[in-house]
Amino acid sequence: MYDKILLALDGSYYSELGIETALKIAKSSNPSAILYGCHVYASKMHKVRFTEMETGLPQQYQTEEKLNYLRGTHEDLITDGMQLISDAYLSPLVQRAMEESIKVEGITPEGRNYAKLLESIHRFNPDLIILGGWGHGKVDEKVLGSLTQRIMLHVTRSDILIMKKPMVFKYNPIVVGIDGSQNSYAALAKAVDFAKIFGTEINAIAVYDPYFHTGVFRKIADVLPEKDQKRFNFVAQEKLHDEIIDKGLEKLYLKALKRAELMASSVNVPIKIEVLSGKVYSKIAEFSNLKNSDLLVVGRWGLHKEDSSFIGSHSFNSTILSKSNILIVNPSEKSIDVPQLEPREQLPIKWTAEANKMSEKIPPFVRNMAKKMIEDYARENGFSEVVPELVENLAGKFGMESKLSMKEEKSEANFKKELKNSDPKEAEKIVFRKVKRLAPSFHQNILKSKILGEILENGQKILVYKVKEIFPQSPALITEKTVIEFE
Repeated sequence: MYDKILLALDGSYYSELGIETALKIAKSSNPSAILYGCHVYASKMHKVRFTEMETGLPQQYQTEEKLNYLRGTHEDLITDGMQLISDAYLSPLVQRAMEESIKVEGITPEGRNYAKLLESIHRFNPDLIILGGWGHGKVDEKVLGSLTQRIMLHVTRSDILIMKKPMVFKYNPIVVGIDGSQNSYAALAKAVDFAKIFGTEINAIAVYDPYFHTGVFRKIADVLPEKDQKRFNFVAQEKLHDEIIDKGLEKLYLKALKRAELMASSVNVPIKIEVLSGKVYSKIAEFSNLKNSDLLVVGRWGLHKEDSSFIGSHSFNSTILSKSNILIVNPSEKSIDVPQLEPREQLPIKWTAEANKMSEKIPPFVRNMAKKMIEDYARENGFSEVVPELVENLAGKFGMESKLSMKEEKSEANFKKELKNSDPKEAEKIVFRKVKRLAPSFHQNILKSKILGEILENGQKILVYKVKEIFPQSPALITEKTVIEFE
């Protein structure tokens, strides 16, 4: 599993949490695995500080003879004392490792803590670095210790395990984030190793964000000139996003999880999979905290890695927010062998010339996905080919200007026109019910700006809400005086 493990120790509670974990991992790895215990002490810094404060000593100590005596005494105390303290910090690890016949070496460099720790990491090139989430200077406001954050950002060749609580795994799963990238499967491979060592199961999750574009669409539509707003066609774009992009993403991530399930099951490690929707790093941390997981495993980067990136934003932020111990897995040098899903037998589907011509009205960037969904629908409903009527019936989902959708739009426009001409009553109150359970609350503000001056009726869907009831009657005109409530 790991050949070289470096454990940073400073005698604090969180750094000592790593001792038991480091020993267990080393013992489960190959017999030649070695543990490095490292504590950095800064005697020179104290010497400089003492010299700077000499002018503030009482007058009787200001003679050169007295100052030399004090300097020598201070240097002996600091140098020898700190070396003794460093040895004491390393002693529990060294003693336990020797008792269990695990190779161990103590390292006590002198200097600035994070700088010298980085030097030691580069020198020994460990496979795994174990750090306490915080040190002696932990305060409630600090989301993660400064040394830990620096090592997390600057070390990109080793896995990093950040300890936040004891790692016991009693009824608690290992949570691992999957996005279909090779690095996420590398994270799963390490999660599998840890599950074997600690005798627990894995919960693999994939998260997609279906709400971002919905909010952005409205903002874009608001700032566009009137002539461009019609070209933008917000309503059609929103349907396109909800029906194609969101569902396509959900299927894509579920497929990635199914492959992860096969990968863990092939080595007899229990695994559960789940697709979640929301802000990715927030949902990862939330899920891990909800499961009271003792270990969250994430890849250092995901699908959208940039060369200039030190660490993926979702990995970084979930590390900050999660209450679990975190294992950040570095990309594997070898390609991870991930099982492929068995291909489903599919009947060939042909498109008639007329249907194919209609499909050209679908925006190019989602045309292939839309056509695949139409073909899937055709197969599920017994069609041997895609005909214009089938495309037309599904056109509303894709924002295409078909005869059917034009009739619907005309009918709706006439309905509103007739109501306005008949001087419709103003709504005193309107109540909305959320139809997408996980939709964020900011949609309420978007909805309020969208419905002002519109005529609505019971059962009508707007964004992720449906009109439950309008008082005193439905349909009615929504004005600034209308009270808007959400269930």
